[in-house]
Amino acid sequence: MSAVIATAAACAAVVMAVFALGFALYASTEPVVGAAGAAAIVALAAALALALFALIATMRARKRERETAIAQAELLDELPIGLGDIARDRPLMTLGITAAAGLLAARHPTLVRDLIHIVARFGTRR
Repeated sequence: MSAVIATAAACAAVVMAVFALGFALYASTEPVVGAAGAAAIVALAAALALALFALIATMRARKRERETAIAQAELLDELPIGLGDIARDRPLMTLGITAAAGLLAARHPTLVRDLIHIVARFGTRR
């Protein structure tokens, strides 16, 4: 609960700082360009700040997606090739195993990751 209160207080402080910066920008430019011009400058500054934030967030998301894709590719490279033959020969058994593995992965993701690494090690030693 204290973390929620601390986060709310930090958000309130940020809102106050942004409002104060906007008002300071407005007050400093209003004598030069007038009320409408100062309001437009404040709106432009807010739009630029928002665009910069969106750009940074997008770049971070793309970086996480690339890292996830690399990790999935490495995991697929470690899996034994013989699993495709089992899936082709016995599709219903494969469906059941996939459903059970999905339930297991939902409950214990670290256990499943460790099991995949163990299977991959035995598959590469042949």
